[in-house]
Amino acid sequence: MAKRILFLLNRAPYGSSYALETIESVLVAGVFDQEVSVLFKGDGLYQLLDEQDGGAVGGRTVGKMLGAVPEYGVTDLFACRPSAERLGLGDANLCLPVTWLDYAEQRRLINRQDIVTG
Repeated sequence: MAKRILFLLNRAPYGSSYALETIESVLVAGVFDQEVSVLFKGDGLYQLLDEQDGGAVGGRTVGKMLGAVPEYGVTDLFACRPSAERLGLGDANLCLPVTWLDYAEQRRLINRQDIVTG
């Protein structure tokens, strides 16, 4: 039976291996036919920026890795609307389409999961 797994991405894409390792975990969970969702919050929204270049900091580009997520069956991508407003981000800035959620909607999403990680 598939588990409902939510990955919370709330850290900046560069400066640590957190973003890349979490995205790799998302891909693995997707391969094993789990019901995978991703919620981008706070500085984690920067992972979605369209015009990234990980090579500038000697690493892989997080946005390009995220582009592969739908190919692994992970299509439930959510983002925190209040965080985006605070950071001045919107759909035009992002490399993938997301569903925007307010805080109450995020709580409901989290409560529906079997596993929340990140």
